[in-house]
Amino acid sequence: MLKQLFKPAVLAAFVTILSAPAIAQVQVDVPGIDIRIGHRAPPRLRHEIRPHRPSRDHIWIAGAWDWRGNDWAWVPGRWDRPGDRGVRWIRPRYHREGSAWRYEPGHWSNQRLVEGDDYRRWRAEHEHDRDRR
Repeated sequence: MLKQLFKPAVLAAFVTILSAPAIAQVQVDVPGIDIRIGHRAPPRLRHEIRPHRPSRDHIWIAGAWDWRGNDWAWVPGRWDRPGDRGVRWIRPRYHREGSAWRYEPGHWSNQRLVEGDDYRRWRAEHEHDRDRR
């Protein structure tokens, strides 16, 4: 009798172990990183001294200007470890658009950029300016 109960229990445990990788592959909807609009050019980058690297797994992420509210704020450089294998750091980008600056924050290559609310509003307000040219 005990043998008859033991076989299904072992089979159930085996199936559970085999299905674990499938459960781990469930996609989680990660919010995007907002592209924003700055109303003036970012200041010049600051010179930074890199502290000692904590481990071989860490990469240096250089300091950069981040648009916060109505002004640029300096975010100092830091050592960080990628969350996933095979990802790389994409540094922030600043592109002039008319009299403003499109700002794409630094992010890991497995994260996605989306147009933030302020950028969408600004673009909608300035569509007619581009049409006149």
